[in-house]
Formats: sequence, structure tokens, C-alpha cells
Amino acid sequence: MIIEYINKDSSREIIDISLNKETSDEWININSTSKKEFIKEFFSAFSSGQKIVLFDKNHTKLQKFYEENDLNNFEDIDEVNKIAQLLFFTSGSSGFPVGAFKSRQNLLEEVEVLKDLLKSFNIERVVVSVPFVHIYGILAGLLLPLHLNDITLIVKDDFLPYEILEEASVDNTLVITTPLFIKALAKVSDNKELTKSLFISSTGPLHLDDVTLFQERYKTTVMQLFGSTETGGIAYKKGVSNKWKSLKYVSIQSEDERLTLSSPFISKYLLENKIIELKQPFKTQDIVAINGDSFTLLGRANKLIKIAGKRISALEIESIIETIEDVEKAVVSLIYKKELLRSEQILITLQAKQKIDKRLIKDKIAQNYGTLTIPFKVDYVDNLNYSAMGKVIF
Repeated sequence: MIIEYINKDSSREIIDISLNKETSDEWININSTSKKEFIKEFFSAFSSGQKIVLFDKNHTKLQKFYEENDLNNFEDIDEVNKIAQLLFFTSGSSGFPVGAFKSRQNLLEEVEVLKDLLKSFNIERVVVSVPFVHIYGILAGLLLPLHLNDITLIVKDDFLPYEILEEASVDNTLVITTPLFIKALAKVSDNKELTKSLFISSTGPLHLDDVTLFQERYKTTVMQLFGSTETGGIAYKKGVSNKWKSLKYVSIQSEDERLTLSSPFISKYLLENKIIELKQPFKTQDIVAINGDSFTLLGRANKLIKIAGKRISALEIESIIETIEDVEKAVVSLIYKKELLRSEQILITLQAKQKIDKRLIKDKIAQNYGTLTIPFKVDYVDNLNYSAMGKVIF
């Protein structure tokens, strides 16, 4: 693998990797200020068997937790050390981030499965727009390209959408990105034909309308990966299909309508103030309808809203609201308050050019899904902020 790094002045350089690193028995954090330095440190440490902690330095609460707690002194860390080599953290979008310990086997077995998914594509270049501190960035952004063998990995600290398009215009390019980039690229007024390139998106499902628009505009294919930090990869789908197909070695079932799975990619240990052992099968918060080794994702248990007797995902409602003139971005959340006559309420956060009449929002939802009877509140922000992985930060 050749690693090509794009500097801020657009010049390019080849990164040399040294795989000889002196290791310690303790967990260490890679404290790099650029993707170039991270790649050098990570490959050297990972290949040498060093135990590595990865997290987003911009997450102030997580940074404080790491500074105030020595991972090497946690109770039961000796048991973890027998199998684990990396510690990742969730985004913390639904609470304080959870740590997930991963063994080398967890990661490399999944890489081989992902590699098998791509065997029909002639990949010569991999372009990565995601950060490397999260599991998706390590798996798909670094380890997968390494195991694709004779390819060129192209990285930059911060790609802009039009730069991704330029890179993807080169035949046989695989782009590792997020839903946020796919949605942004779908709105770019450029009709390049990218028939010989493939896009992989993860960290959250895309709305079918966004996938359709993107694929029709660029004559390309989007493959989505579904999973979590704790579970690793669970399933994938290509194009505008509604059905997710479970990854090889992942066994799925439904328990109380929730996706429940057994998999070699699932963490054996989690870190939630203390180290806890995770048992399989593991029940997720995802409500699904299963058909054999495939499933339809209805939504997260805390992100499904009942309208006219049907359960509608927050993602569906967000997409409908974003079709209203002057609405730039929308985020829909279901919140619970004991003091309300009804304990649940919908919170709609809008980035908009001007305030939108609530009746217009209600009518737009009714046109598509039926009458909304749950009370809702609309908040406005100048800008909806997203993490590097495309998660909304409030």
C-alpha cells in the first residue's frame, strides 16, 4: 500500500511507515495533530502489538475523563489485557461515551469480511474523509486499505465536498465517507459520471431520497455499513434497497422487536465508569423486521414516532421537513418529560433562513404520514454543528 497525504497547500507527499516500535504493557493514547502523524504512529504501534486508546480530543468531557482516570489501574484490566488491543469510544450522542475494547481478531476478521464484499470491484485507490479515532475510521479507513494490497490510500486532514468529487473522478476509486458528505455531495451542482468509483458510508443510515439523488447525479453506487462501536459491523446494503443483509459470521434475530445478534466482531468488554463484560447474544436499541439473514430497519427505539398508528423514524420526518422552503437542516428528537400531560414530545431543531409556521410543519408531516397528535416544539439555531463522524452536536 502506498499512502499519499495531501497538505493544506494541495501539495502531495508519500508517507513512509516504520513498523518497528518499542512497546509497553500499558495503554497509550496516540496524540497526533494531523492524519499524517496519526498514520505513522498507529501503524507502527498496531503492528507491534501496543495497546492503544483512541478518542476525539474535541470531546471535552471524554478528555477530562481520560486525564483523571488511569486506564491501567482499573479493576479487571488484567482480564481485558489478555485479549484487547484497542479501546474506542462511542460518539456520546445519547449520553456519556461508552468505551468498547476490541481485540486484534475482532478487527481483522471484520476487515476480511469487508474485503470479500468488495471483490467484484477493481479498486486501485482509496480516499478517506473520516477521522481515524473512531472504529469506522480505523476499520474501513486504514485496515481495509492495508489488506486490499496494491492500492494507493489518499488522505487529507479536511476534505471539502468538491475535493472528494475530484478524487472520485479517477477510475477505480473507493471513497470512505459519512452520510453528511453524501448529502452534501448530492446538492453540489456537478454532474460528473463516477461509474467506476464506489462510495462506502457509515455512522448512520441515509434516507433513500438522498441515496437516489446521489446515485442518479453521479451514476455511481453507495454501499452503506450498519453497526456500532460495541458491535462492530452488523450489516450492509447497496443502492436504494430497504433491506440490510447481515455480514458474514453475524447471526441475527428479533427479541421484543429489537435487533439481537451474535458476532465475532462484538466487544467482550465495555468501559462504563468500570469495566463490564458483554454477553452474547447482544440486544441493540434498533427496532427491525427480520426476514432470514436480512432485516428492515424501522428506527432506534428512542427515535420512532407514532403517527396515525404507524411508527415513523425521525430520519423520515427530518427529510420531509427539509423539503420546506427556507429550511436548510432539520433534526428531530423524541423527548420525555414527566410533567407533560403526555410524557413524550417531539423536539424539532431547525437551521433555517427564517422562522417557519408550525402549522406548515404539521401539514407537511400530515401530507405524508397522517395527522400528528404528539405535541411538538421547534427550536432554531444559527448552525447545526456536526462531529467529524457526522453526528449532530448540541
